[in-house]
Amino acid sequence: MKQQHTQISRRAQLLSLYTGLGRQSALRRVRAAHPGARLIPEPGAEQRLLEARIMAALAWRRISTLHPWGIVHVDPRPGDLFIRFESDEAIERGPGPADESMVADLAEVLLPRADEFGEVRGVVGARPHVENGQVVLRLLNSPARVVLSGLDPVAWQGAVDLKDAEQEAVGMTPCHRTAPDRLHAAERPYQKSRSRSGTAACAWLTSGLLRRAGLVRTLGVPYQVTGWMSHSTGGQWWVIDPTFSEGHGPRGHHRFMALLADPEWGVPLSVTDAYCRCEHDTSSFGQCTTVARCPAGRPGTLEVRAVWRRGDWPQRFKARVPEAYAARQQLTAHVPWWVDRWLERGPETA
Repeated sequence: MKQQHTQISRRAQLLSLYTGLGRQSALRRVRAAHPGARLIPEPGAEQRLLEARIMAALAWRRISTLHPWGIVHVDPRPGDLFIRFESDEAIERGPGPADESMVADLAEVLLPRADEFGEVRGVVGARPHVENGQVVLRLLNSPARVVLSGLDPVAWQGAVDLKDAEQEAVGMTPCHRTAPDRLHAAERPYQKSRSRSGTAACAWLTSGLLRRAGLVRTLGVPYQVTGWMSHSTGGQWWVIDPTFSEGHGPRGHHRFMALLADPEWGVPLSVTDAYCRCEHDTSSFGQCTTVARCPAGRPGTLEVRAVWRRGDWPQRFKARVPEAYAARQQLTAHVPWWVDRWLERGPETA
C-alpha cells in the first residue's frame, strides 16, 4: 500500500512538472487514470496539427507575460487540450505603451486573417466557439479542439469584434468570419502546398512542446520565453530560448532535455549537439545551446537556447519591478529530489 501511494504521489509530481497543473489537480488526474496509462497522451493527427498551429502563434508573444507564453498550465487529453491563460492582473505593465489585454492579444494572434496577397496570419482552419461557458478553438472538418481556459466569453467576443474591425480597416480579411463553416480561399493553399506544410510535418514536436509547457519552469526563475520556426527549413526547425536566473547550471538544462525526451512522459528526441558554457563562464549573461532530433527520423529539429542571467542582473530587475520579481520567484518549479535518480534509472521506477 505504501509503495502504491508513493507511485501515485510521484506520478502526480511529474504531471505537475510537465504541465504546470496544481498538485491537487494532478493527483485527481492520476487517481482517475488506469494504472500505467500515459498521463500526457499522444493526440491524433488532426489534434496535433491544431495544437502545433496554436503553439506557433503563441511562441513569440507580443505582450509581456508572467508565465512562459502566458500559460499557467495545460491539461492534455487524448482528444483535446485545455490551456489555462493568466489573467490580465498578472501581465507586467512596462514604462512604455500599455500592453493589450490577454484576451485581445489572443483574439488577434489565434484567429486566421488573410492579407491582400493571400498570406494568412493566425491559426489556419481554426474557428472560435463558446461551449459550456468556455472559449474553444475547433479545427474545421475535424473533431480537434483546444479549450482556452481563463477567458471570459463576453470579453472574448468583444475582443474578436474589435480586432476584426481593426484588421479589416488595414485590408485584412477575417477568414473565420467570412467563411465560418469552410476553409477560406486563402487558407486552402496551406492545406496542400508542401512549402507551407512544415507545421504539419513536425506537429508531433510542436504539439509535444505545448503539452509539456510547464517544463520550462524547471530551468530556474523564468523571465521571458520566446520561440520561432525557421522557415528556411520548411518550418521544421524549432527554436525556443528561455531566459531565466537562479538556475541549476549544466544539471538544469541537461535535466530539462532528459525530461522532455523521456520515453514515457516526453517526446521522441535525442540530443545530437550541445554547447554548454555556464559551468566555466562567470559573466552575468550567457547561453547554453542544445539541439535534438527524433532518432527514428521524423521531420523536426528542436534547438533550445537556455539563456541565463546572474550576478547583479536579478537584483537590478528586483529594484526596478519588485512585485514582478517576487511573482516570478513563485513560478520556479521545484524539482523533487528523486527525479534526477529516476531519470538515470528509467521510467519504470516512477
